[in-house]
Amino acid sequence: MAKNFTIRPHGLKPYHTGLAVPIFSLRTKKSFGVGQFTDLKILADFVYKSGMDVIQLLPINDTTIFTDWKDSSPYRANSVFALHPIYLDFSEFLPKLSKTEVKSFLEEASELNALQQVDYEKVLAYKWRFAKVIYNKFSEKIFESTDFEEFYKPRQIWLEPYACFCYFRDNYHTSDFEFWKEKRYSKGLYEELSENKQIADILKLHIMVQFLLHKQLKEAVNYCHDLGIAVKGDISVGVDRKSADAWSNPDLFNLDMQAGAPPDVFSATGQNWEFPTYNWNQMAKDGFAWWQTRMRNMAEYFDIYRLDHILGFFRIWENPGNAVRGLLGHFSPALPMSAEEIESYGIPLRYWGVDRFTQPFIKDWVIDELFGRDNRDYIIQSYLIYSGNGNYEFKPEFDNQRKIEKAEMEEWQREGLYRLHENVIFIPDHENPALYHPRIKLMDTISYREFGDAFKQQLEILHNNYYYGRNYAYWQEKAMEKLPAIKNASDMLACGEDLGMVPDNVPDVMWQLQILRLIIERMPAGDHYISDLIWTPYLSVVTTSSHDTTPLRLWWQEDRGLIQRYYNEVMHWNGEAPWEATPEVIQEILKRNLDTDAMLAIFPIQDWLDTWDSLRNPDVSVTRINNPAYTYYYWRYRLHLNLEDLASNAEFEKFLSDFIQNSKRSTIG
Repeated sequence: MAKNFTIRPHGLKPYHTGLAVPIFSLRTKKSFGVGQFTDLKILADFVYKSGMDVIQLLPINDTTIFTDWKDSSPYRANSVFALHPIYLDFSEFLPKLSKTEVKSFLEEASELNALQQVDYEKVLAYKWRFAKVIYNKFSEKIFESTDFEEFYKPRQIWLEPYACFCYFRDNYHTSDFEFWKEKRYSKGLYEELSENKQIADILKLHIMVQFLLHKQLKEAVNYCHDLGIAVKGDISVGVDRKSADAWSNPDLFNLDMQAGAPPDVFSATGQNWEFPTYNWNQMAKDGFAWWQTRMRNMAEYFDIYRLDHILGFFRIWENPGNAVRGLLGHFSPALPMSAEEIESYGIPLRYWGVDRFTQPFIKDWVIDELFGRDNRDYIIQSYLIYSGNGNYEFKPEFDNQRKIEKAEMEEWQREGLYRLHENVIFIPDHENPALYHPRIKLMDTISYREFGDAFKQQLEILHNNYYYGRNYAYWQEKAMEKLPAIKNASDMLACGEDLGMVPDNVPDVMWQLQILRLIIERMPAGDHYISDLIWTPYLSVVTTSSHDTTPLRLWWQEDRGLIQRYYNEVMHWNGEAPWEATPEVIQEILKRNLDTDAMLAIFPIQDWLDTWDSLRNPDVSVTRINNPAYTYYYWRYRLHLNLEDLASNAEFEKFLSDFIQNSKRSTIG
C-alpha cells in the first residue's frame, strides 16, 4: 500500500470520493464478454486521474449453484471464500498457446465482447473450456511453484471441501446435496476422491483456478494501492442453502428456514432470498470462528467492506422453508407472544379458536374478491376443501406456497393462492408453536377486515407494539454479541448497509462500533419523502443510487410528482422539472452529496458518466443492475464503453477532478 495512503476516520484525509461498479460490468478491449480482475488496473487509472481514491465492488465470490443465468447474482454465493471463475483472465497464457487455440480464443472473446450485456452462461462455459486447456498445459508447473504452495496451505481448510463440492455438483447435475450420496463433507473425502486420477484432475482444476484468480486479484489491488486507491469489498449477508459452506458446515446454518426481508419499497410482499439463516448459537460456541476466517480472507484483498444488510446481525427476517414470498416470515431472534399476552389486548385467541387467527381465512366472499365470482367454483373444486361453517381449507397438495409454485396453473391463480395463504393474523413460532408472531402488515389482510372496529384497533396496537419497540433492546444485545467479534477480526474499515425497517438503536450501535452507515437521499429512514442531507453524519457513506435501485436517470422517470417536488423543494430550482435528468441535474445532485459531512461519497459509475453528455448510455433502460422485487433477476449490466477510452479521456477526467476539488472533498493528503 502507498506510504501516505490511509482510509481511517478522522485521518489525514478525512473525506474520500469514489465510484461503485460490479466487476462483471467492466468492459475493456481485451475483455471476454465480462469484466475481469485485471480490468481493475485500467479502472484505477481512470479513478486516479479523476481525483477519486475509492473503488467499490459487489461480492466477487463463486455463485455457481444452478449453472445457468440464475447464478448471475453476486449475492448468492456457493462459497464465501472461493472467487468466481468468470473473472479469470487468460491473457498471460496466450503467448504460450498454439495459433489455433489463440485464434479460437480471440474469436470467441470478440463475439462476446461485442454484446451490450453479459451473456452469463456462454461466457462461463467458454471460460471453463479455456481453463481446462490451461490446466492440461501448465498445471504441473503451477503446482510446483512457491507461490502456489504459499497460497494452498493456509486455505486448505476450505479449498478441498469447495473442490469436492464443485465435483459433486457437476457429477450429480445438481447443487442440492440432499440428492447426493455424500450428503455431508467428511474429513478425508478429498484424499479418497483423489485416488481416482480422473477425479483428482477435476479437483485440482478447481484449485488451480482459485490460485490464478487470487494472484490476479492481488496484483490488481496492489496496483490500486500504488495509486493511493482503496478497494471496497462487499460481504453478502447470506450464502445459498446449496453451497459448499452449508455442505461442509451444516451445523452453522438453519437449513429449514429462509432469510429475506419484510415488505419495503422494493417489494410489497417482502423478499425471500432462499438463503438458510445462521445458527448463531452454534457459531458463538467457538467465538464466531467461521466469520472471523471469512473476514480475514476478505482482508487479503480489501481495505474497506460493506456489510450487506447489517440489520441481519440484529435480527433477520426468517421465512419458513415452504414459503415463496416474504409475508409469512417473522424476525429472528424475536420475543414471540403467548396466548395470554395476545388475549390481554382483548383478542379472543383461544375463545374463537387459534385456527381462526393462524390458518388462512377462506370464505366464499374472500374467494370472490381474489379470483372473481365467476371463478369461485373452479377455485374451490381445484384447490380447496370445505371444512364447515362457511370455511374452506387447502387440499394437501396445495397447502403451502412451494407446492403452489411447482404446480401447473395460470399466474393469476398462483397469485391469488399465494394471497390466500398469507391471509392470516398470527404466525406460530417455528421453535415453539404455542407462541405467536403477528403477521407483518396484518392490517392489509382480508382476514383483518372481518373483525369489528374494536378488535381491529386492538390488533393494530398489538402489531405496532410488536414491530416498533418490543424487541429493540433484545436485538441490540444480540448484535453486540456478534458484531464486535466480526469487526475486530480484521483492520478493514467497516461500513453497514442499514436501509429498510431500521430499529431506533441501530445507528447508536453502529456509532459505538465505528461502523459507517449508508445514506441514500431518496431512501429516507423516517416518514419524509426524502432524506435531508444536511444531517448526514461523518461516520457514513453517502451515495446517489445502489445496485438495488435505478440509477439517477431512470429514477427521474419513475414518479413525476415526486421529481417535481424534489426539483423545487430540494434542489431549489424553479419552474417545471425537465422530463429527462440532464447532465446539469445529475451534477447538482452529485455535488450536494459531495458537500455532505459523510466520510465516504461513492457514486455508481452510471451516475458519474451521466454528468457528461457524450458519455451517457444511449439506452438508459439497460443501466439498472438489479431489481430486488424478483428473487431471480438477470444481473448482466455492462459499461457501454471501453475503460481504455475512459482512462484516456483527459477532458472528462479534468472535469471530474475539478468537480470534486470544488466540493467539500479533496484528494490532497
